[in-house]
Amino acid sequence: MPIAPHASQLLTNTPLSTLMQNKLVQLSPQDNAALTDNVWRFKNPIQTVTVDFKIFEQTFVQFAETVTVRFQGQLILLNLIEFAKFIWLEVALGKKVHHIAYRQIIDKLALLFHYLQEQQLDLLDVTDVEGFYGFCLTHDVSIVGAKKRLSAPAFANRFEPLTLKKLRQILNQYGVTNVVGYISEKKLLSALNGACLSIMDMTRLDYQEGRSFNYLGLDAGKHYIDHCLHLFENHYAYISAIRHAYKALFEIQQHEKKFALDKISMNSLFGQVLYGKSIEAIRESHERNKRRVEILVAIEAFVHQQFLEAYVSAERIVNAFKLDTINRIAAKCHFPKRYDAQEFIRALLFVDLFGEHGKCKHAIWQEYQATLCKYSLPDEGAALSVTLPEFESITDCILSELKTEIPADTKGIRTFLKSLANTLPIPPDKHYSEGKHYFNTMTSMIEDAGTTGFVGLTGWRASEYGFNLSNIEVEINPDPLDNQYTPWRFHVRWKVPKTSSNTPLPREITLGSYILATQLAHLNVAVKSDPAIYRATTVKQKEDSAPKIQKAISTCWANFVNHYSIFKDIEEWQHLKGKAPMTMKDETALNTLESTYRFDEAPMRAIMKLKKELNDSLPRVLLTQGKAQHQQFGDALRAYSYGSAPSDITALFDAHLSEDTRTKLKSGEVKLDKASVRFVRGELLGDAVYPTAHALRHIFAEAVLRRYRGDVGRFIRAHFKHLDERFFMAYLRDKEYRVIQQIATRHVINSVVRLHMDSIEDENREYAGGVDRFLSKAMAITHVYSNEEQKEKLAQAAVKRVLAIKSNPWASCLLRDGTQQNAKCSVNGEPQRQNAQPRLCLGCLNADIAEGNYNGIVIYTKQNVAACRNPELPWFIKEQHYHTVKLALRRVEELRHNSNNPTYDKFITHLKDTILIADAQRGQAA
Repeated sequence: MPIAPHASQLLTNTPLSTLMQNKLVQLSPQDNAALTDNVWRFKNPIQTVTVDFKIFEQTFVQFAETVTVRFQGQLILLNLIEFAKFIWLEVALGKKVHHIAYRQIIDKLALLFHYLQEQQLDLLDVTDVEGFYGFCLTHDVSIVGAKKRLSAPAFANRFEPLTLKKLRQILNQYGVTNVVGYISEKKLLSALNGACLSIMDMTRLDYQEGRSFNYLGLDAGKHYIDHCLHLFENHYAYISAIRHAYKALFEIQQHEKKFALDKISMNSLFGQVLYGKSIEAIRESHERNKRRVEILVAIEAFVHQQFLEAYVSAERIVNAFKLDTINRIAAKCHFPKRYDAQEFIRALLFVDLFGEHGKCKHAIWQEYQATLCKYSLPDEGAALSVTLPEFESITDCILSELKTEIPADTKGIRTFLKSLANTLPIPPDKHYSEGKHYFNTMTSMIEDAGTTGFVGLTGWRASEYGFNLSNIEVEINPDPLDNQYTPWRFHVRWKVPKTSSNTPLPREITLGSYILATQLAHLNVAVKSDPAIYRATTVKQKEDSAPKIQKAISTCWANFVNHYSIFKDIEEWQHLKGKAPMTMKDETALNTLESTYRFDEAPMRAIMKLKKELNDSLPRVLLTQGKAQHQQFGDALRAYSYGSAPSDITALFDAHLSEDTRTKLKSGEVKLDKASVRFVRGELLGDAVYPTAHALRHIFAEAVLRRYRGDVGRFIRAHFKHLDERFFMAYLRDKEYRVIQQIATRHVINSVVRLHMDSIEDENREYAGGVDRFLSKAMAITHVYSNEEQKEKLAQAAVKRVLAIKSNPWASCLLRDGTQQNAKCSVNGEPQRQNAQPRLCLGCLNADIAEGNYNGIVIYTKQNVAACRNPELPWFIKEQHYHTVKLALRRVEELRHNSNNPTYDKFITHLKDTILIADAQRGQAA
């Protein structure tokens, strides 16, 4: 986006210019700054505060060429930079020199001007004010344009001292008739409250008091959800076995005298057995109670037996449904490398482990066989390459290979238990507690990891997860067109307090979510009336899921930041790159990493940047969550105000609190009540990234929009891609979720375009289609000072032009302003995107095709390919299919050229052969 030329000065030698210059002088600027200067500096006893008006020269704030001001009977025209100075002086005069107050006026005006320009408005009126407030909560405007915030700013930093009410008063005083229309104070407050509820799930008053909101977003959230689900998968069998063994021990001691111990002794003994300690070591620690060896041996044997039985059962379930296992089965059976094959295998395994639920394996097999006849890949036959008995044999073989070899003797079991304990996220020797308390902490962590995954895959409010397994209805899928490889539909019939109070409503979940819920219920040793996905120990926890869900979602955050597999690989790569000399082992490890990841390309650069941001913000997040040195945030804040906080905590407060807040805290005049602590917590967090239940609702909405692309999480992508559009329509009945969807749409557009721009110059990139050509041409003909500036300004221009995004299996539609008439689905100049089809989209200038769309192109052009190869069809029927096949060929060839990925070669050859066959038959069939 080019910089706007300097507007001619309209203010010179007018009564208004004299007034403004006098006000500037009263503020005592440094260096004798004049009204015509665009940078003013002011001095307070501690620092120099700089006010820079150059942002108002940029084109993205140019909502009008001039603004007319009435002063002393004259109508005076001001350009936007002069108008901004005029408003700034009116607000700043009489206020103390402070960087936040002075800067906030600039920020608020830049946000307003940008919003007016982006929305093509002459003034902000009552119909647009809620949208403007939403923009203020989710964006910053700097010299390079608008950027999405990861969290809402502190209320004082964004909405004081320049309010719309104050601005309107100034405009009225000087006869300015545009910019801001008349909006009553009541409607202003209502609009801000609505924006806060929609975006942050909190009221305006809560926001004003200092509660914080963090927009995690799919870019970070997809990695966190994947990490949580992997944590759960890796430790589910172990944690489940611990809980079931403890329950069995607790129950048997009620009936058998030889197991009767007081609770403290039993917990201590149970923890020591899980550590794999010998009887001698256990006896030594229980010497005071003079426990007989026979009792200790009996309890150890019982725990071993119960643990191993539960472990074997749980391990088979979790191993069966791991994505790696399903992909391994698919490869061994030569199934299509598509998400429908994953879902088909998952369904067959579901029958084995959970029962038929009205549909046997043979029926599922036959229906999928029929589906393949329509949608198989070109190098595959229409029939499955194995029989159902062969499939079952392959599955049993793979699951047997994954099964852990269980020791037969007591000594071996002790070693086995000790090794399992050392695989936990925090090994016993690295944790501050021990015994049963340590295992309680670890079991809760793994439970919370699974709960977080379930919340991420459903996107409900935190208060809507108190259902038990009996509340989930499983029925045969009645619609043959709705996911033919998905035999059942699953509905959770449970209360939705904000929508229906205590009246149960059916909420659809997927097969993968149902399996996860059953695993969580098993891990939690849940009885029929207990919540399935979290452990409830009180009646209140059963009735209201919100507190448990909110707590669960933050539990694994520190582990994610410090131990996420991709982050660890990045650290290892950076270490090896900087190592000299390198051993053969080092070179092998480096080559392996570089063959796995493309470190020099845009997606990995984005992850590296994310990793740094998360590491930088983690200490603040842990402090505000009360997890830093296991000290509650309020206590740490009080210690800081008294000057007695540890040096590291003091450094965090000093670095991230405003000078005004620090001064007030240390003065001893501020009462640190709950409201004050919440305010400081919000200010300290600032733009730190961390997870919340509401943030996962936004992640769900973004995943809906991006589920066919290559930029969604591994598990999320497998979970969402097979879902029909009708699944998501139920969510859009919820007014609040509609707002979330609208916000997510803008965020997805922003993210998709920027990642696409960053990838333009990569050697290998998985993009094709009209949008790719548009961005590539724009990059080629645009010339600015630096490569980064070029990308940034082009991204801003592209994002502003994209009006909406729609996800289709074969392409994402990024509808650009000015292209409505030329869109392939357009009727009378209006795009009809509900009619999306490959024959329209693949040749459309609004199509954005990523790696994830390749399978969609293969599947949804299958009938076109078959028609072109059919010698019995006359040309007038073949012709439209022929056109679609040629479009598919062009797009896939673009993907092949841009990505340098040989995966596409077989399909390209198949399409070329199809075109040759159709050309040879042209005019032959009557």
